[in-house]
Amino acid sequence: MNAFFEVFDVSLLATGALIILITMLGAYLRSRQRDPCLKAFEHYHVTLERMDGKVIWGEMELEATGFELLYRDSVQDSNHVESSYVVYGHEFGEIQAVYRYVDDLSPEDLAQRQQDLERYFHPRPLERLGRSTKHFFTMAGDSLTEVLGMVMGRLRKPAGRYIGEVSDDQFKRFSTAVVGSVGAVYDPLLERFVGHKVVVELLEGDVSHEHVAVFKNYSPDFFELLDVQYPQPRALHLDGETDQTVGKGITARREGNTLHVMNHSSQPVLIMSLRTSDADDAEEEMLNVVVDGGETIELHPEQCTDESSLIVRVVRELDMIVPRTRCVIRHRADRYEPTVIPEIIFDLGVILRGDSRADAKEMRLRRQLEDLPHSAILASNLGTVLMQQKKYVEAQKFLQRAYDARYSLPDNGRRVQMLLHELHRRNSKGPQQSMQIASDVQRHTLYVNGRVDGHVTGEVGTRVDVGTRTLPG
Repeated sequence: MNAFFEVFDVSLLATGALIILITMLGAYLRSRQRDPCLKAFEHYHVTLERMDGKVIWGEMELEATGFELLYRDSVQDSNHVESSYVVYGHEFGEIQAVYRYVDDLSPEDLAQRQQDLERYFHPRPLERLGRSTKHFFTMAGDSLTEVLGMVMGRLRKPAGRYIGEVSDDQFKRFSTAVVGSVGAVYDPLLERFVGHKVVVELLEGDVSHEHVAVFKNYSPDFFELLDVQYPQPRALHLDGETDQTVGKGITARREGNTLHVMNHSSQPVLIMSLRTSDADDAEEEMLNVVVDGGETIELHPEQCTDESSLIVRVVRELDMIVPRTRCVIRHRADRYEPTVIPEIIFDLGVILRGDSRADAKEMRLRRQLEDLPHSAILASNLGTVLMQQKKYVEAQKFLQRAYDARYSLPDNGRRVQMLLHELHRRNSKGPQQSMQIASDVQRHTLYVNGRVDGHVTGEVGTRVDVGTRTLPG
């Protein structure tokens, strides 16, 4: 035995054994550490949207270093057949959002979702204790690291002959790893909103949009949001004079240059524009019309061919996981009135950076409005563009002009009314709000009380048929 110790340094052996043990424990802890927000979507069929616009869907299988989306059916690519899509942890910053469509879940998945929500929002005593313990360890992380360092220092004294400086450094790393693996980042401010309705600002491209959601969970990388009424963009390809359907009951039919758009669903639909073709540089004619559930409208665009596509936004209910770099919790929404929700669903958004296309569109609309000063459509479209560019005072003037002539619009001014409400909401949130704009919006906006037997009743008692509306040429 003495010969063994003469050949091998005991402190070196002890240091090597300790390094191996701590490395194995650290690897095990890291392998068990998965993002809590993504974990809630594991084994569900989800849709991944990247920031470059690419959309992938499949069943999520989550690991500590990323996740895999398993396709329901294999896909034939140009040179191979693929059956899944892999997203690595370092690619999380390229994610726009991960969706789970609530209205497409099977009864079994709906039951599982409800069970998960019940367990998370109404935890049992042991689960509540475990969550509180994780939060405590996270908040006390720095202090615990120092305490573990002191403990390791005391343990090092009787074993000083066998533990060198290298192993002491490994002890410090191990204490940090233990504290980091016990709990995720804890934010007392965000904890106040868990289980509550909130208004989030989500960056979509260069435009910031508002959405109302139930805030469930957060992690260092993501927010998890539930029950989001999301206006999903869809395209109806007008291929010949036949009915074209998209989503759940949105139908369009072309008769020459006239478009008949029917909304068979119970949710409103926003008709945004008419695109001349599928090319990236294709021209778009703004339409900016809201079609209520069960309603049919007629549109007379300037140009409509078999290659044209109608761009609409269809309301879908979904759960979302969004990166924290592209989303912020801005307001509580518990006290929002139900009549305000449609305006937030079809939130116009704010362009955060200069957009040459928006500038060109603004100049074109101004020239057209000079030629046709009484056009409510042009005034509405110009007000919309100005709102996105945060030119609120001028936007209010054109939107009000369009609203004064609302009965010449295909939706009787429903979309313009939404934009005026949104303008009022944005203005009231500003640090130096303009009281003139707020008073003008409140004074001139007529609030629609409701639909009765396919009609709308305004506050002045006017009865307007909304079964079919025609846009004058």
